Amino acid sequence: MKWLLVVGLAVGLIGLGAWRLDTVSGQDALTSVVAPGSWPVNGGNFTVEIRIENVNNLGSYEWQLTYDTDVLAFVSVTNAGFLGSTGRSVFCPSPILDAGSVRFGCATSGTTPPGQIGAGVLSTLTFSPVGSGASELELGWVSLSDPLGDDLPSARLSGCIAIGAGATCIEPTTAPPVTATAAATATPGGEPSDTPIPPGPTNTPVPTEPTATPTPLPPGFEAVPVAAGCNPVTSTYPDATPIQTLSDAVGPAGNLVSLWKFDVGSWRAYSPQYPQASDLTEANLLDVVFACVGGPGDFVRPVV
Repeated sequence: MKWLLVVGLAVGLIGLGAWRLDTVSGQDALTSVVAPGSWPVNGGNFTVEIRIENVNNLGSYEWQLTYDTDVLAFVSVTNAGFLGSTGRSVFCPSPILDAGSVRFGCATSGTTPPGQIGAGVLSTLTFSPVGSGASELELGWVSLSDPLGDDLPSARLSGCIAIGAGATCIEPTTAPPVTATAAATATPGGEPSDTPIPPGPTNTPVPTEPTATPTPLPPGFEAVPVAAGCNPVTSTYPDATPIQTLSDAVGPAGNLVSLWKFDVGSWRAYSPQYPQASDLTEANLLDVVFACVGGPGDFVRPVV
């Protein structure tokens, strides 16, 4: 998402319904929303693309898009293939859905081959029109990282679609510059159930460096720092430890979004907000578990 030829790109995208651009530099990548400029109320489903330009060594991405629920209904979102096109393994958890909001991301694993460069389509969303009017397709934030988890500088270009005769998108004021955020919270995984993992952190940028909980630890325990996003941590709890124990070991309280573990050929997940829909129930000694958190914190475990 680098900012070369931003002016020409912005002009080209305006005709497709994208118009809001934050301040950019020549070293950044550009993530943009590309949607039809207009669509009939009875026109059925349509697609919206999340595109990237001028990116270098992309290892993961995540974004949040908001829309007007009086005008549009969300149908689905998929990874479009650009992220893994160099041969890297791609993992995409279920989208996080809220009223008028979609949060989605994907990550790759390993240090080779390198991440993708250049331009392509990150994700494809499908919407259905439910009423007349103009809906902004607002990229509230975008997070990009390289295969090592280091942040990639980025800017974003939001979009708009007019549904029905007479509806018009009006260009708003320019959005503020993007502040670099932590690596994407997309984690390895599939869909553990039909219930999505609960909403994660707010859109407020958070520190990228983890900080340990200052409270004294019990004897024989240690605190492993975790950063905002998804962190691989090794469990030193005994075999068949209930996953709730690991959930309670992630601090501060309320920071945990989900836990993921690769088990018997598939990814299993645990959500503290939706325990009844989770299929990850326990962890064994030395299991590697991905702890996805909304901000910096720590994972407390026994010392071995």
